[in-house]
Amino acid sequence: MPMQAENQEEWSSKAAFILAAIGSAVGLGNLWRFPYVAGESGGGVFVVFYLICVLLIGLPVLVAELFIGRRGRLSAIGSVARIATSEGRSAWWALQSWIGMIGGFTILTFYSVIAGWVIAYAVMIGASLVGSIGSDGIGALAAGAFSGETPEEVAGKLGALLADPARMIFYHAIFAIITVVIVARGIKGGIETAVTILMPTFFVMLAILVIFSVATGDFARGSDFLFGFRFGDRVGPDGEIIARGFFSGVKDGSVISAALGQAFFSIGLGSALMATYGAHMSRDQDLPRSSRLIALSDTGVGVLAGLAIFPIVFQVGLAPAAGPTLMFQTLPQAFQGMPFGALFGLLFFLLGFFAAITSSIALLEASTAWFEEQEPGRQRTMIAIILGLVFFSIGVMNALSQVPTTHPDGSPRDLFFNTWKPWGALPLFRDMPLLDFLSALTDIILPVAGFITAVFAGWVVSSSVSREEIGFESDLWYQRWRFLIRWVCPIGIGAVIVYSTVIAPLLA
Repeated sequence: MPMQAENQEEWSSKAAFILAAIGSAVGLGNLWRFPYVAGESGGGVFVVFYLICVLLIGLPVLVAELFIGRRGRLSAIGSVARIATSEGRSAWWALQSWIGMIGGFTILTFYSVIAGWVIAYAVMIGASLVGSIGSDGIGALAAGAFSGETPEEVAGKLGALLADPARMIFYHAIFAIITVVIVARGIKGGIETAVTILMPTFFVMLAILVIFSVATGDFARGSDFLFGFRFGDRVGPDGEIIARGFFSGVKDGSVISAALGQAFFSIGLGSALMATYGAHMSRDQDLPRSSRLIALSDTGVGVLAGLAIFPIVFQVGLAPAAGPTLMFQTLPQAFQGMPFGALFGLLFFLLGFFAAITSSIALLEASTAWFEEQEPGRQRTMIAIILGLVFFSIGVMNALSQVPTTHPDGSPRDLFFNTWKPWGALPLFRDMPLLDFLSALTDIILPVAGFITAVFAGWVVSSSVSREEIGFESDLWYQRWRFLIRWVCPIGIGAVIVYSTVIAPLLA
């Protein structure tokens, strides 16, 4: 591919880059996936194992992606191609960034739909709060969310939302438009401006929620679920498993895969995001230190989210649940049954929106940067709009795939996408509608891209180039990083790929 001129636009400050990178890593998954996986996989034992994976795999790959972007000064694809050709290797090594960029764009197509659900819940809680204030005065602020509704009605709001495709698509469109507008304004005028406002606000809101949860929730049970060291399964009075132990997860390999996968995905690796943002880093920015701060902040958000969620859940007598059920059913019920639930419920879903938008703009920027590179005369605004229309259109299909296949009266409801199960005959994707299929597919795509990144940074890029660009404080630290990126990272990521694509489907 032709080697374009260097991308001269840099972040206006080191802090702006850090905020943008943290924002791209912190997403909706941090608000429920990490806390739940930790709690259900041995608690504190899993957290320790996860931190080891961050240090030995996540952090070295993050350093590699950032130095590739800063060295190449182009899009993720252009940077890899430029470095490869300068090393006398084939530009086909850019296939790694192609895979990551496509995977990241695919994530955006369904991520925007789920973010639309977050907006919908914020609107519902906000409308309920405004209505209560209008009838009961300022004292309504102390009431729970969804005043006057039963817990069953609150839990059914997710099903009602999924059964209303027009409403899902409307909120999906709102989120898509916001994402496109920010990216269209460029690095400094759009992305940097957004993250310097959203991320500090995000951390303040998260801190408020944690303080509220600790003060009003069952902190002892919540923290024990998240951090208590459980080597064996915890069994309830009726013989049911309340929380899995670490050893039971080790036996079938799930806890190891979960820890490696969480360490990999939570930092946003393999999707061309960090290489894209790294291309705008200044030469005098401390790359290793920035990487450590990004990884630490991302992990800290997951831990704080757990401390904000589980004490509240246990306080009102609910059981923690995974995925959308936790965020869109369990937590609304918890906010509905506690003092000031409407106020803090609204705060939580605004927090989710902020986390979602800072991730989505990074996902779109990776593709936008590459297309802008190919057409130097074409306006970024037009590129962002076209890509926005593409991911919005696929997102509409993803939204339709979540519509229930039956009406409330039991009659069938066939919208094609809610009954279409692409590759449903394969064990790995069995009976998955489109959104679930694409989510499972990206769980494979991103590790493959990360595996190639580790091989490229460790075996293709010369030690003189990587040593110069990274700028470790001592040669000893560089040698440690090079050992990890050459041996530990490929083996660890490869193990996750084999387990998730071969072993887990066979066990299932």
